[in-house]
Amino acid sequence: MRIKLKRSAVPGAVPDVDDLQDGEIAMNTADSKMFVNVGGAQGSIVEVSNKGQTSAEVTAKATVMAIALA
Repeated sequence: MRIKLKRSAVPGAVPDVDDLQDGEIAMNTADSKMFVNVGGAQGSIVEVSNKGQTSAEVTAKATVMAIALA
């Protein structure tokens, strides 16, 4: 038996409460993020995992900030 999660390959895409049932998990393969509908009366989508930033991304942001502050 295989478990197949709902998924999207569109960068920046986040599921809507209408896309997921309470407790259902979805992933965005382009952004390496996972989301869950935590449920309740209104429902709420929460990001539960992401790839984090690479050291190159952190260095690039630090460089841009240093230039902006100079």
